[in-house]
Amino acid sequence: MTDTPPMGPVCARCPRLLGSSCCEVKPGEQLATLTRSDVERIAAHTGFSPRRFVAEEYLTEEDAAGYEARRPLYRGYFRRGPVRLTLLARAGACVFHERGQGCGLPPEVRPLACRLYPFERWPDGSWSVQMGRHGDLAQARAAGDACLAVEEAGDMEEVWAAFHTTPETVEALGARLAEESRRHGRG
Repeated sequence: MTDTPPMGPVCARCPRLLGSSCCEVKPGEQLATLTRSDVERIAAHTGFSPRRFVAEEYLTEEDAAGYEARRPLYRGYFRRGPVRLTLLARAGACVFHERGQGCGLPPEVRPLACRLYPFERWPDGSWSVQMGRHGDLAQARAAGDACLAVEEAGDMEEVWAAFHTTPETVEALGARLAEESRRHGRG
């Protein structure tokens, strides 16, 4: 079994129906959190220096502690200091985003946070989705923070199906992200 949920047809339709994708951000927003392992994997595949695709976000110690408390897969990430590595945005989108096509990186090279999106492990150990449901595509488009799969699904089983994945696959990716976060913090 692969640990990479493929991008499904819902991801191809999302920008058309909602106006943007999860790879596009508003000014001041950050993209996916990267671990050092993500950076090494992407650099090895692309031959790019990390400066071409990594941004640094400086947090307060309090904000870093809150980040880890809300996101258990990142516990230990800030052990070396309150700096979060993120994908670099250019022209309002991830540097690897190809408009109309999605991510230009192969699935196995993408950051683990991107491969897990929109699934998130909560502090109680349960899995859910990172965004709320608007229940109406016009409202979802206006809000600008929606996921088409979440909007179209009637329940969590339909969200799993929209991403052609299973709870077991997402759990395996989550375990890998947790381990990479711990290693990231140790340096």
